[in-house]
Amino acid sequence: MKVTIPRATMLKPLQMISGVVERRQTLPILSNVLVRVSEDQLSLTATDLEIELIGTVPLTEPATPGALTVSARKLLDICRALPEDAELQFILEGEHLMLRSGKSRFMLTTLPAQDFPNIEDSPFNTEFTLSQAHLKSLLTKTHFAMGQQDVRHYLNGAFIDIHQGTMKCVATDGHRLAYTIIQAESIPDKKTKIILPRKSVLELMRLLDADQEEDVKICIGEHHFRVVGPDFTFTSKLINAQYPDYEKLIPRTIENTAIASRESLKQALVRASILSNEKFRGIRFQLDRDLLRIVANNPEQEEAEELIHLEYEGNGMEIGFNVAYLLDVVSTIDSKDIRWSFSDPSGGVLIEPHEKGQSLYVVMPMRL
Repeated sequence: MKVTIPRATMLKPLQMISGVVERRQTLPILSNVLVRVSEDQLSLTATDLEIELIGTVPLTEPATPGALTVSARKLLDICRALPEDAELQFILEGEHLMLRSGKSRFMLTTLPAQDFPNIEDSPFNTEFTLSQAHLKSLLTKTHFAMGQQDVRHYLNGAFIDIHQGTMKCVATDGHRLAYTIIQAESIPDKKTKIILPRKSVLELMRLLDADQEEDVKICIGEHHFRVVGPDFTFTSKLINAQYPDYEKLIPRTIENTAIASRESLKQALVRASILSNEKFRGIRFQLDRDLLRIVANNPEQEEAEELIHLEYEGNGMEIGFNVAYLLDVVSTIDSKDIRWSFSDPSGGVLIEPHEKGQSLYVVMPMRL
């Protein structure tokens, strides 16, 4: 194998796949990247056995085909440290990869390409195209509500429900729920439900470019989910479980509604959170006619109080919340005003854009 490539061309796919490579591995080869060279293309593959990510770049100079695996971290660190206009030359010499650039020379240990694990190919039952902006928006508006290391493993991911030209994405950790929906002519009518693991969701969000006009191809099989972009192929295993009926978590009987400025509420929550309990992050919402009082306390007997004007004509009420959960929601909604709907202090609060957008959020109260 022999190839010459500009540093900038090599660095882009190398940074793209680096998030998949696990630092702590039981199999040494999983900390490596698979480098495969054909006559006109170079591909880099990383996997953690749950996710496989392939980044590709075209070659402008003739290359000698070949394949090897080499430490992803070391290769990335070397490329970052070289000058911006550097040219890299890779030559496989026996069991070592020789990397030359200007007056620099690096000799890296390799492992055989045939030992690199592949996520087995399985048939995809559903295939369609979608804009990168649509897919990224779907994940961005819901990802923060996914569970983290929850014993209910099906909550450690995002539920995607495809049906009749719509694509819904739901995430919940039992304390809050995020729901959003998009419609596109390219989305099939065929009913498909999957649970995409947490790490896969976060990795996809990093890969997708909301400003990129090119569509991506989405392929869904019984056990795998694949996204094919202009310069990458992302494949993930799915969580094989039944997702809970999220519709039951969305309040349907609404007795009280409040409308507040999103920016005013966000700034007040940020300030109040400074003096909230660092462990439980609890704050109090005290609602009166056209007025919201936000109160935060901590064990050091310190207190923060914020007053916000809002549209509210119901009875006085006090509700406790985890301020971090509220900030996640308020930071994600992009409308000028936010609508809060609730029935009593013990039930979940429904939070939506005032203009009735494609997303809604539910935050459960906490006892203080």
